[in-house]
Amino acid sequence: MSRNRLGVYLDDVYVVTEGAGQRRHVSTDRSFLLFVVEVGRAFDGLVLFGRASPATEDAEYVIDEEAELIELPHYSSLRRFFEVLPAVTGTVRAFWKGLGQVDVLWVFGPHPFAAVLAVMATARGRKVVLGVRQHSIQLYDARVSGWRRVPSLAAVHALDGLFRLLSRRMKVTVQGAELAQHYGSGREVLSMTESIVAASELTAPVVARDWSGQIELLTVGRFETEKNPLLLVEALARLEKETPGRYRLTWVGRGPLEEEVIARAAALGVDRLIELHGYIPFDAGLLDLYRRAHVFVHVSLSEGMPKVLIEALVCGTAVVATDVGGVSDALDDGEAGLLVPPDDLDALVDAVRRITDEPLLRQGLVQRGGELARSLTLEAQAERVVSFIQRDTAQ
Repeated sequence: MSRNRLGVYLDDVYVVTEGAGQRRHVSTDRSFLLFVVEVGRAFDGLVLFGRASPATEDAEYVIDEEAELIELPHYSSLRRFFEVLPAVTGTVRAFWKGLGQVDVLWVFGPHPFAAVLAVMATARGRKVVLGVRQHSIQLYDARVSGWRRVPSLAAVHALDGLFRLLSRRMKVTVQGAELAQHYGSGREVLSMTESIVAASELTAPVVARDWSGQIELLTVGRFETEKNPLLLVEALARLEKETPGRYRLTWVGRGPLEEEVIARAAALGVDRLIELHGYIPFDAGLLDLYRRAHVFVHVSLSEGMPKVLIEALVCGTAVVATDVGGVSDALDDGEAGLLVPPDDLDALVDAVRRITDEPLLRQGLVQRGGELARSLTLEAQAERVVSFIQRDTAQ
């Protein structure tokens, strides 16, 4: 058996397609897996652990054929207890079998199955590196309401504590200074940036924008509570009231709050100013929208290290973003983009106006963003992670 095979567990669903005369395809709608695959190229093999869902069509991102999938039983959500319970035994069995094919594990959580896999891997003498992409307590604090709030947050606090306890014995990758501080008592912590922008994109010339006419705002993100999409609608309505016809918004994403956002935009009379694109895969023209836009706006209540900011920096798009999670790190403490407090409509509108009206300000932000982008490419960040995982993992 090879002595340098990487296993990766991420609570994700992998679409498996297999038809007559076709090779089996494994795909996902999570662009983060592009980063994982890039890291896996530095190893003798890549083994993914994930829930499998059979389908007749591939999802947006087809995983390299060299990567192997250890199929775990499918369930739709951890919140659906009666779906999860029957999956426990099959998941543990698949973990045990899959561990025989890997030498080092990169296990993402906090998640109950991630903790189980980390403990099992340690018991079998495998090296384990934990991965944390987002502050789970903040995420669920923003996402969960009603009668589920108290038990859900209690469970999340318990999982968070368990993961931090495991990090005292295992190395951990995190996204942003906030998470690095949260896991500061761990054995060894790497603050990484999840990037899927290839270095080749840096060679594309920065498009000159005309700031004398209509200003195009762009946002890319799911229609979820923690993304605070209604704030962006309110901001557009405020801008339209102050300077009619000056601003438009291009919106890339999908999610459960989409209809609510559309209804609120109609109620405020700005639905005609919003161009909805749904989900656009990274390699299907997404960067062209960044290069077309004047200002990229990101208004989340909770974040790790959002890769959409890197995409904006690479494309020379001025950025306004809420100061949460790893956002400040990504924007060099406000030197590469304007930071605003979360859920602050006045500050958000003022920041968009400043970028529109102050050419020296936006030029400085874009220039600094371009400088940062050189160290934030897919290749550069994957190399950092590979070095961190491989260091002191030889048996």
